[in-house]
Amino acid sequence: MRNASVMKCRRCNPGVIERLGALLALVTLCAVTAHSQSARKEIAVTFDDLPLNGPRFELARLQTMTSKLLSGIQSQRVPVVGFVNESLVYVPGETDARIDLLRAWAAGGVELGNHTFAHVGFKDTPLAEYEDDFVRGETITKAIMAARGSKPRFFRHPFLQMGPTQDQEQAFETFIAARGYRIAPVTIDIMDWMFRVAYVNARNKNDVPAMNEIANQYLKFADAKFDFCERVATELFGRSIKHILLLHANELNADNLARLMKVIKDRGYQFITLSEALTDPIYRFPQHYRATSDWLSLWSFSEGKQFSAPLPPASIQKIYADSLKPTE
Repeated sequence: MRNASVMKCRRCNPGVIERLGALLALVTLCAVTAHSQSARKEIAVTFDDLPLNGPRFELARLQTMTSKLLSGIQSQRVPVVGFVNESLVYVPGETDARIDLLRAWAAGGVELGNHTFAHVGFKDTPLAEYEDDFVRGETITKAIMAARGSKPRFFRHPFLQMGPTQDQEQAFETFIAARGYRIAPVTIDIMDWMFRVAYVNARNKNDVPAMNEIANQYLKFADAKFDFCERVATELFGRSIKHILLLHANELNADNLARLMKVIKDRGYQFITLSEALTDPIYRFPQHYRATSDWLSLWSFSEGKQFSAPLPPASIQKIYADSLKPTE
């Protein structure tokens, strides 16, 4: 039996039903599109500690590592921002060659950012000294970017340490904003910096089976950490967010970048620029401040929620802890 109101509409105007049907289809399409966009998984990739994360080693080895990283980034078509510690290039007799490595990063399509000159933590550094180290840390980077018709735009806090108080952090961000910068937080840290120690130890011994096992543990942990961060983001914001991944310029990533990118792609992510990621409104400051640029940790603290993050295997943690012990 036909609805009386529909019959009445047809008697009044035969085209009403057709137009209503088209409107309903449009509304449905918009709703589906909005849902698709909100559920879309996107991530920006960043590398810290250019040109090298960890203890210095010989130039030829560093050149090989850099070439592997850039080849992997280009083959995977991943937009990347790399954060530079300019103090790392000052090695007697090799400074020009190590600066050339930063030029290679830029020539490879990587945007260079500031990570302070000497990887200084904000927690124990007065604001004026921290600002001075920031300025000192942009000299080479600005010249390299200027030669390519660009300039640095992003700053990453070493150790993810923001200012001890929000007033100090905001004062610093005002200072760098006047120089054209904004901060680059992270939401996913897969702790490659910890796995790196075990991996390099095995590499130095030419222990290929151990290297393979450590790499497998690293990728398994990365997948678990992604799962955790996705769940935390959904709990905090009720949706998928534009994530920012923290990686480091080291041999672990150079040797395993394609496999790591596959882990990320298999989870359904699309790669976006850091600029695109920072359009997500979650990157504003929450109500309550905590001195970390790990943005999920910051928001969790502000919301009074606690989450238990996965940790690397105990063997990896021990090797890393042992590396921090003073040598006799």
